[in-house]
Amino acid sequence: MMNRNNNRTVSPLAATATLAAALLLGSWCGQAQAQSADQVKADFARAVYQHSAGKVHNDRPQPLLRAVVVLRIKLDEQNQWRAEVFRDNPEQPEMTQAAIASVAQLPAPVGLTPKAQQMLREEGLIEAWLFQTDGRFALKTLAKPQRGA
Repeated sequence: MMNRNNNRTVSPLAATATLAAALLLGSWCGQAQAQSADQVKADFARAVYQHSAGKVHNDRPQPLLRAVVVLRIKLDEQNQWRAEVFRDNPEQPEMTQAAIASVAQLPAPVGLTPKAQQMLREEGLIEAWLFQTDGRFALKTLAKPQRGA
């Protein structure tokens, strides 16, 4: 399926690559200006994937995960990402640190709609990091269905 954009044809793959490049540069522009909380969350997850590419997997998560870390992510007044631990595995503190580090390294977003910025400052978003045995992770928002046992 092809999308028309400013009298040129853009494939979905090219559109995804454009969004990923915008997020990589810290810019949430064009259609990345999310209108809903789900869109903001998906854009955030794609940004984490771009900035943590070597630590992310795109496989179906294994049946028994090494760790699940759940964070509340907010933007502070300086437009920096902040993470609060909701759930972790105390026996795997390095997985919690890896999840927090993947948030801390993100550039400040620009081009967010005022509504999205307000939502991220006040409520934030909740995301789960699903860690494989090898330490790579997928975010629940973008993860494929988990494999059966």
